[in-house]
Amino acid sequence: MQQIALGKTLDVQVVEQELAALWQGSTGAAPSELPAGDERPDDETPVLRARAANLLVFVNDDKALEEVHELLQELTAAHPSRVLTMLGQSDAPDRDIEMFVSALSQKEKLAGQKRLCCEEVTLKARGSFVAELPSAALPLLVSDLPTFLWWRSVVDSSQKVFQNLLHASDRLIVDSAQFAQPVAELMAINKIFQKNYETPVGISDLNWARLTSWRGLLADFYDVVEYRTVLEMIDHVCISYVAPQTDGTAIAPQALLMAGWLASRLQWTILDTPATREDERTVFEVSGQRDQTITVELHATEAAAIKPGRLARVELQSRADGSGFKVERSADLQRVLTEAKLGTNVDRGRVLPVRNRSTAQL
Repeated sequence: MQQIALGKTLDVQVVEQELAALWQGSTGAAPSELPAGDERPDDETPVLRARAANLLVFVNDDKALEEVHELLQELTAAHPSRVLTMLGQSDAPDRDIEMFVSALSQKEKLAGQKRLCCEEVTLKARGSFVAELPSAALPLLVSDLPTFLWWRSVVDSSQKVFQNLLHASDRLIVDSAQFAQPVAELMAINKIFQKNYETPVGISDLNWARLTSWRGLLADFYDVVEYRTVLEMIDHVCISYVAPQTDGTAIAPQALLMAGWLASRLQWTILDTPATREDERTVFEVSGQRDQTITVELHATEAAAIKPGRLARVELQSRADGSGFKVERSADLQRVLTEAKLGTNVDRGRVLPVRNRSTAQL
């Protein structure tokens, strides 16, 4: 992807002129000037400038910036946007904002159609100049389009840069799988969710989307009439996960999200009993709908073939008679399986393929 460096200017009109010149160079004509029914060969087929949203992206290191640039090609093909990517390195020596423009064009197109193409403006700042990134980026938003903020840095609701970008956005996008401090950052997200903004901001966690099939399979147990009586007597839940890559001693956010979802859907109440942590196990207690005490165990397990931070197994058990319900990855890790055990009877149910969707697909 070719980037064109702009001079030391934050003038919106100058940036728009550079973007127009970029399109002129990409198509041989401004997008509005392309003749209808153009039949030029594939390698000369004009592009269609598309923008259905604004996407603000914030990263804090060069590696993350490179990862974002690689993802944007796929992402903008599905969700055409004006992308404003910001690199803010607060711990680096002061360096004024640098700005670059580039085009994101589809590599492939359907026969007879124009190539879909979007635009990206990259802003880089270091040291004290990071604080100026919102004032440089926000005037470049396309009016009357929804704005999404993809925050790929430590979530800190008190940080001014984060606050300014969030207040200009309709939705915040995070990926809790990348949280360096999972519990603290999930609590920060919860604080944002509970805060009463004048304009409510939606929140999407890509890691939550990865749990869709797990949630669906667990919910399916409750659709079977024969299972419901046993499910109401559940008194032990075990969620097994592979430790996150960011911190091998931390509880994987997927395990915390799953425990929170179960508590919400099944109307559990967390008891005052302190949680205990021993080796790879964290245990706490909740009260169920029938006022029974339920022990919830979050268990770090080792499975080299499972990606760090991902779930390996979820079990709901009734210790009184040994009945239980289980969702787990298959031995070959290619599928997610379910099993229901009522007394001595074992019913192996649905099987779903593991969907290793890319970040752009999420």
